[in-house]
Amino acid sequence: MIFWKGIITGLILSLPFGPVGIYCMEKAMIEGEKKAYVSALGMVTVDIIYGIISFLFISRVESYVIKFETPLKVLISVFLIFVGSKKFFGKSKVKEVEDDNYTLVQDYFETFLLAIFNISSILVIAGIYTLLGILDSPIREMTVLELGTGIGIGGASLWFTTIFLIYHFKKKVTMDILLKLSKLSGLIILIFGIATIIFAFYK
Repeated sequence: MIFWKGIITGLILSLPFGPVGIYCMEKAMIEGEKKAYVSALGMVTVDIIYGIISFLFISRVESYVIKFETPLKVLISVFLIFVGSKKFFGKSKVKEVEDDNYTLVQDYFETFLLAIFNISSILVIAGIYTLLGILDSPIREMTVLELGTGIGIGGASLWFTTIFLIYHFKKKVTMDILLKLSKLSGLIILIFGIATIIFAFYK
């Protein structure tokens, strides 16, 4: 069960609603499918790392989480609503892609470093875990492995599909469409935050 919840977590985290996500999609149109997918894997790796760290940390302070469960859920929900609203109603800023001479390894670590500094994604993960009930799972080595594997498969699958479609239909994909995808993903996060705050008071 934790494996499938991990996949759902990976899918949500890989929604291309941020500048780095749009950067990878634009990279598919300019530099090719392979380089874009390797770049996206850098982000997915960060999702796995933060996903496991979040699970281990929150599980360690479980007594405090239980004690302040409702306020914490509300706080996380408000954050998700803020992030989703900012992405949906705000103006997206995109790092311009140029055809560089980076190797695949350099492409991977470029987006890895860009994503690793986005600490706010930990709160997004906490919100996902809250809604999916992942924190109810006991800490075991196999549980952590299943969760990490699920996040990786979910994220990689979504990015493989996204980049494949954008690359093979790149003549029809414009920056305006990419920005609309970004806003759509922001809307999904916004709805997710609203759902989380509703479940915060649902026993």
